[in-house]
Amino acid sequence: MVKTNRPFFKAGLVVTLLTCASITLFLFLGSWQLRRADEKQALLDLQDRQLQLTPIVLQGHETLKSLGRYRRVIITGIWDPDHQILLDSRTYQGRVGYEVLTPLEIGGGKVVLVNRGWVPLQGNRERLPDVSIRRHTVTVRGRTDHFPRMGMHLQGMREPSPGWPTVVQELIPEVIAARMNKQVLDFQLKMDADLPDGYVRKWRLDYINPHRHVGYALQWFTFAAIATGLWIWFGIKRAKEN
Repeated sequence: MVKTNRPFFKAGLVVTLLTCASITLFLFLGSWQLRRADEKQALLDLQDRQLQLTPIVLQGHETLKSLGRYRRVIITGIWDPDHQILLDSRTYQGRVGYEVLTPLEIGGGKVVLVNRGWVPLQGNRERLPDVSIRRHTVTVRGRTDHFPRMGMHLQGMREPSPGWPTVVQELIPEVIAARMNKQVLDFQLKMDADLPDGYVRKWRLDYINPHRHVGYALQWFTFAAIATGLWIWFGIKRAKEN
């Protein structure tokens, strides 16, 4: 009886390389989703910590770095109804519209841009919504945040439209400051929902769901396990056939 030393496993170089590449990709994507989950959980934790702090009265020299995002603040100033900004391409419940940023003059040539909330698009972009407000002294309560950032930077998206209210997709404080000839603080103040002179204001981050990213990560890790199992099955099957 002649015994042959047939290999138990024979997947082949090409199949092995493709499998390794696939597994590496799946593991990378799974790890990336876990990092995204950690980032979103950190935002939720930061929001909860900041909102539990006692509101502070702004003096006008603060920066977003010194305050942090979602810091509850109070400030008194005068509405500037003549230089309002409409942040374009902002959505609410699936509808497209604008977020209304109104300068609040706080003295010393400084202004804080107060986000008064979301308004819907009025049929077409040639017709801007009526966001008029009376010029008067007001005390505003709200929370700090950076200005929205777009995923892609296309030409012209940071350039405000002519006239007032001006429309812009990505607001750069220095650009608005030059346009107004005033010093604009480097953060927006999202006005509390119970104050007058505002629109739709849903500022909490309850829509952020870190567990969704964990679910995506498990899917990618499952794909990696399936790819490994198929590689092993193919190698054994091919060895038996040969």
